[in-house]
Amino acid sequence: MKLELTWLNCLWLILPLLAWNLVLGPRIKQDAITSDAHSPKWLLMAENVVRVLVFALPVLMPLPGRAQWQSPPPQAGLIVYVLGTLVYFASWLPLMFGPASAWSNSPAGLLAPRLTPFLSFLGIAILGGSWIYGVVAAGFILLHTWHGVQNL
Repeated sequence: MKLELTWLNCLWLILPLLAWNLVLGPRIKQDAITSDAHSPKWLLMAENVVRVLVFALPVLMPLPGRAQWQSPPPQAGLIVYVLGTLVYFASWLPLMFGPASAWSNSPAGLLAPRLTPFLSFLGIAILGGSWIYGVVAAGFILLHTWHGVQNL
């Protein structure tokens, strides 16, 4: 990973995910999603430390330059990011609009918003050319999902 602080960095790709969480997160009311009561403190702390890394590291990951967008890696990264972000957003919809539905109360439905951001993070890792970011993001998804499993 090339550490370089520039305005054209991968933080711009994190902002839609962050905005979605901040604006729509309060609409999710199910205890199986919002509760921390069943998770050990060390898991919550580890999840939050890695969360900070996942949301902060993109500042140090420059986006591809204009000439690089014609090569396959940035194009693939953008496709993975866009599709992953759409899947992530879609995973929230049943929980917001049909919280009593069978899907919203199933393990798959409850864990989908915890698992699907990995696709967006993978797209960011590809675009930023950082396999390290991909590993950190996978670690976050593992901890985030483990936290969710504690509530099932």
